[in-house]
Amino acid sequence: MRFFTILALMVVFALPSAAQQDNADVVAKVLRIQNAAVAMQDAFPRSLEVGSEVQLGDIISTGKDTRLELEFTDGTIVRLGERAHFTVVEYILDQNGGNAVMRMLQGAFQVTSGKMMQLADASMTVQTETATIGIRGTTFWGGVLDNGFEVALLSGKGVDVKTSIGTVSLTEPGTGTRAASSDVFPSEPLPWGQNKMQSAIDTVTFDK
Repeated sequence: MRFFTILALMVVFALPSAAQQDNADVVAKVLRIQNAAVAMQDAFPRSLEVGSEVQLGDIISTGKDTRLELEFTDGTIVRLGERAHFTVVEYILDQNGGNAVMRMLQGAFQVTSGKMMQLADASMTVQTETATIGIRGTTFWGGVLDNGFEVALLSGKGVDVKTSIGTVSLTEPGTGTRAASSDVFPSEPLPWGQNKMQSAIDTVTFDK
């Protein structure tokens, strides 16, 4: 039941942006895949494989033990772990800047921002059930470990983790924060030990 509830929510969330498009725009392609993943657009599912196109408004779902790596048109890389549900709500890129909004309702993910975040007038965010992550130009991880939803900075300038109560900024690689609920302030940034960091990275790492 939880899977179908999440899927229904993602359809609702994706509809407004998809409805603004005369034709679904290609925003990314599949670089790597381990096991099974599907994309759904207008209630029509299609299996994903290396080279498959990902369109604005697609609802991406991954299966058990799946890893999926997407490359966006600006070079941004998104990795998804198993049983993830992900969609691209907005993706606009021009010579002066751009705006990207992604939603992650379940599963672990890793993002490495591309050329968009090198432009002066650009914004890229990942929305989750408990927090919105603002990307400055970086690589970061997000997902559920032992204590609810957490975010870790792997490299780069940093990320801002925002709930309805407040915002915490991660600027030191190797540090992380927890956003257990949308109505709770994110925890103080703290260094993650090697074991915890490796556990996080393993959730999006390919077997080979």
